[in-house]
Amino acid sequence: MQQKNYLSAIIVDDELNAITNFKKLLGIYCPSIKIIDTATGAESAALLINSSKPDVVFLDIAMPKKNGFDLLNMLSFMPLVVFVTAYEKYALNALKASAVDFLLKPVDITELKQVEQKLLQIHAFRKNTENETYTAIMGNLVTMLRHPGTIKKITLHDANGYNIIDLEDVICLEGDDNYTSFYLVKQQKVVVSKTLKEYEGLLGDVGFFRIHKSSIINLYHLKNISRENGIDAVMSDGRTLSVSRRRSNELLDKAKQFLS
Repeated sequence: MQQKNYLSAIIVDDELNAITNFKKLLGIYCPSIKIIDTATGAESAALLINSSKPDVVFLDIAMPKKNGFDLLNMLSFMPLVVFVTAYEKYALNALKASAVDFLLKPVDITELKQVEQKLLQIHAFRKNTENETYTAIMGNLVTMLRHPGTIKKITLHDANGYNIIDLEDVICLEGDDNYTSFYLVKQQKVVVSKTLKEYEGLLGDVGFFRIHKSSIINLYHLKNISRENGIDAVMSDGRTLSVSRRRSNELLDKAKQFLS
């Protein structure tokens, strides 16, 4: 049996015009993605997805009666999911934290091409045994979106697969060009192919602070501030990180509530 050389996809959106326009964009700019069907509601989409088992679903969030999150709870088969949405900020942060791709409406062509490449990479890497992990990722996402507030977990995709990490276990992040290293408790380390800047905006409201162009720390793991050679942040694992001059005063202010 010849292996297919494309990703099969289903588009789910309650607006027919949106489906038509998005199909045109995919047809022009994403030759590796083949649309096999479309749906305008969660219930019909669930039947399609569970029966045809597409590689990817492009899913609108805001739909009448049952929305995109309701649909996820109706699936017995979990494809790769890309949300195509105009949703508010907290939802976008949850999407980012869950390592799920999303496209903002109106769809930017450059971002669409980038999503296609990500999907191809993940699909090539993904094994059947990872379905359980991916389902867990989506379940965590639905929980965050149904109970908006601070993010408590983050999903990191590295060379070995998906890692669902408790943010309280993250000591610090260090950036190196297009890669970010997460240093965790118990001497664990996860390296992801995303820039530090992407995580600065995502984690800034949940106790993380950028102390240097190459470092973000979890303030809950800050144990001391050393002044021996400039300003250094001493972390719970003994790691010492330099603090830039322009960040030092703000760090000292923030540290008062965490070191008291």
